[in-house]
Amino acid sequence: MKSMTGFGLGKAQSSQSLIEVSLRAVNGRFLEHRFHLPREFVPFEAELKKIISNFFDRGTLDIFVSRKAKAGVTLSQVIVNKDLVKKYQAAYQTIAKELKVRANLHIESIARMPDVIRLDDSTEPSLEEKKALLVAMKKACESANKERAREGKGLRSELEGLLNSLETEVDDIQSVREEANHNLLLRFEQKIKARLAGVEIDPARISQEVVIQLERSDINEELVRLKEHIRNYREVLSLSEPMGKKLDFYTQELLREVNTIGSKSSVSKLTQIVVQAKTLIERLREQVQNVE
Repeated sequence: MKSMTGFGLGKAQSSQSLIEVSLRAVNGRFLEHRFHLPREFVPFEAELKKIISNFFDRGTLDIFVSRKAKAGVTLSQVIVNKDLVKKYQAAYQTIAKELKVRANLHIESIARMPDVIRLDDSTEPSLEEKKALLVAMKKACESANKERAREGKGLRSELEGLLNSLETEVDDIQSVREEANHNLLLRFEQKIKARLAGVEIDPARISQEVVIQLERSDINEELVRLKEHIRNYREVLSLSEPMGKKLDFYTQELLREVNTIGSKSSVSKLTQIVVQAKTLIERLREQVQNVE
């Protein structure tokens, strides 16, 4: 079992630069990538996704990549906008002519004008840098995976504990069932007799009607399904594959059966047990949201 939350850091280097990849994973219904890459690394996004898919099945991932030049290496280029320089020069001459003054044009003045000179950090990465990027990505995924597996152990332990407590509540519901059915039987008999007061009717017919009503209100089927869901839940917990979606499904089924039992409850003790069971299932649901 793995948690969907985790953080990983990966570093690698080429002869030109140091590449660092940090990865932050949080809960998500599907696998979603959010890349924060230098412009020159954008073309490699598909290959980075392929590496990620080997480690993650669900979750929202933020991937941050930095590229730093080694000492003595320059990755940036100084770009001069020659066309813009000519336009600034022409503008100066136009102003001088209009004011009928001598134009004293200095190169430093034009160089300081907006967008004449700019620093371009988007030098195309070498094949060696690309390989370093992919290595750093893999290391970040491996690092995050270890953290997710460690958190997953805690999640499994928490889920098993909650499931044990829920099983105890189900056993308590089973023990109260006979009392609940007895109360239902008395209530149905009294109701039928009150409605048929003064009317002669076959006692067998009354018994048959009581049995029909009792079968409709009995919670035995719900108890059987609850125990089956708990058994399936345990089987899923023992798997080594991603299980979050399966656990989420069984959690919903557990809640469905307990709600049905609650709607049929006619004994205060049973109602109290149902409330406790629903609380446990809600805690299960909260924890399952973190499971991959």
